[in-house]
Amino acid sequence: MIYKLSFFTLILFVFIGCGAGNHSNSEEKTTDSKVTCQSTTNSILFDKSYQENRVKIEAPKSLKLLVSNTTKPIAKSSFDKEGLYTLFKTEYFWASETVKNLDLNNYSEPQQLIDDAKYSDDRWSFAVTPKAYNDAISQKSIGFGFSCQNINSGCLITYVRLNSPADKIDLRRGDVIQEINGTSATQELIYKKGQESQELTFKLLRSNGKELCQGKVTPSEYVYDVVANKILQTNSNEKVGYLRIDSFLGDDKILAKFNLAFNKFQKESIKKLIIDLRYNGGGSVDLASKLLDKLTINKEAQSQFTLAWNDNYQKNNQIYTFNKTSNSLELKQILFLTTQSSASASELIISAMKPYLPEEDVIIIGDRTHGKPVGMSAQSDGSYYYFLINFVVKNSLGFYNYFNGLAVTSGCAVADDPFHEMGDPKESMLKSALQYIDTGSCQ
Repeated sequence: MIYKLSFFTLILFVFIGCGAGNHSNSEEKTTDSKVTCQSTTNSILFDKSYQENRVKIEAPKSLKLLVSNTTKPIAKSSFDKEGLYTLFKTEYFWASETVKNLDLNNYSEPQQLIDDAKYSDDRWSFAVTPKAYNDAISQKSIGFGFSCQNINSGCLITYVRLNSPADKIDLRRGDVIQEINGTSATQELIYKKGQESQELTFKLLRSNGKELCQGKVTPSEYVYDVVANKILQTNSNEKVGYLRIDSFLGDDKILAKFNLAFNKFQKESIKKLIIDLRYNGGGSVDLASKLLDKLTINKEAQSQFTLAWNDNYQKNNQIYTFNKTSNSLELKQILFLTTQSSASASELIISAMKPYLPEEDVIIIGDRTHGKPVGMSAQSDGSYYYFLINFVVKNSLGFYNYFNGLAVTSGCAVADDPFHEMGDPKESMLKSALQYIDTGSCQ
């Protein structure tokens, strides 16, 4: 039998080489050292296309999820084929489109069954092991905590997890790793070393090749953060808030970070907020609702969004409404930084705010979003957790048809900039947002 889960959310950032490896759970002595740099006159120029920010960023691998809260699982020792197939024929949002008369004897793994049973437009339904799920909801991982991709000069760091080993030694987005322990660096070598508990010395280029740097780090188990904030100023000296959210995963921990950020924004009387969702693949419906509470005032009891199930399960429909919080802001403008990796709960936030601010004050900068206006109510048979699409997410106007993604604001298609850190006013997407606040245009 399959049981509903008492889980609120799941999103898995899977860095290649940062999964389970030969890491000890015991505390080990390391001699990690922060990156130190020196200027060089022998500047190594990056490939011209990279200098012009034309590189297409490979976003951290993620599963695009939006999950509602459900009830507790009961342990079972085997994959429940009948139970899983029954979910497709009943609670699955596209139940009427489920492939009929599957021979369940053909399946030894749940994902095979899911792939064959699901509706052709379903890009998201999947099964996951309890360990992978538990690591995800506790924001745990193993390795260095960064992703990079090969360029002519080495491996370009494109993303660094907050509070990861890489972050702690000051590896930065835009650094180009050239050597690891004296060996030429490649993405494949770095990710392989991320699965070993051995200290590594990185040699890298920083500031577009103007600095030579070195640091030491040992890949290890770590707990990372997904929220950061700061106060910025535009060229016209207008004070604005910046909120980076990498996932809606780990409700209580993330909510505490939201509260810290909005306490600061409230103290600074912030009226315009930039929300960076560029790699945020989604997460909890409940957490998304709690963030929405902080983005407007005097909307108590008004609809944020509705979870709408298939025709046979309308009893499960749920309307989320605004609640008053002590640090809600009276925002005049919200600017979202997005890519095609911005999905699910990230898109929900944008769609839900559109009815409550003028069109010109809900700005999308970067690239069209992923396109996932649907979500799951997770269930389990004790061996696997099943995330099958159960509902569409409608905003207060009933809109949900953004399966092709939410489009960027006119003139605000801006390439992701791998040569500056997220939150750096010189980074192209954030720079465009600050310019839009001043001029009403990204150009």
